[in-house]
Amino acid sequence: MKFMLMIMTNEQAEAALLPDGLDKIVAQHVAFSRELHAAGKSVGSARLRFSKEATTIRLRGDTPLAIDGPFAESKEVLGGFYLIEAESKREAIEWAKKLPLREMGAVEVRPARTGAQWRGPVRASQKFMVMFIGNVSKVLSRSAIFQAIDSHYELSLDLAAQGKFVSSRSLEPSAAAATVRLQNGRHIVSDGPFVETKEFVAGYFVIACDSKAEAMRWAQQLMLGSEACELRPVWEM
Repeated sequence: MKFMLMIMTNEQAEAALLPDGLDKIVAQHVAFSRELHAAGKSVGSARLRFSKEATTIRLRGDTPLAIDGPFAESKEVLGGFYLIEAESKREAIEWAKKLPLREMGAVEVRPARTGAQWRGPVRASQKFMVMFIGNVSKVLSRSAIFQAIDSHYELSLDLAAQGKFVSSRSLEPSAAAATVRLQNGRHIVSDGPFVETKEFVAGYFVIACDSKAEAMRWAQQLMLGSEACELRPVWEM
């Protein structure tokens, strides 16, 4: 079973870190990644650029409206993720506890559903994450859900044919999440997402494009049935 470990970070605190502190966190992530790979649990991972570089696309009637910034205003924002294989949610939480958490951050553990990891060549120069924003009060009909799945599949084929598809995944609703925080040196696990809001990340595509403008054009096609989508550049390591 696949789980997404969504790393929530306080960007102001992260930006204030001295080089030695940042190097230590990077080294801890490298060690964590090696352990995941050695255990055969790693599916994919990405570090996202700061939310000030995000663009949120919302529909106003039938017109897509692009707004600078992330979809939710919060001190804690999504800073990156690991997609892992685990036998159970409990095992996924144990992996989350191994991540380099600080007092001002958290890890949201969410079961993942359908999706794909591309193994072919990627031709474009920069990766972007398109996060689909759902609303807990909006219930899609069964036919609308399958129509969105079919459309995403067709767009995935188009992206792959152009060397622009990297990965995709839909996520279980935020009610299925667990959040891991570090308090006084101890891991505290609570049910639910890291922030209480009607809107939540419902799934994502990672795509490779030559520009943010191109990525936005794909995002507008991909946001089928979503309240909005957040487009964020992936940090190229």
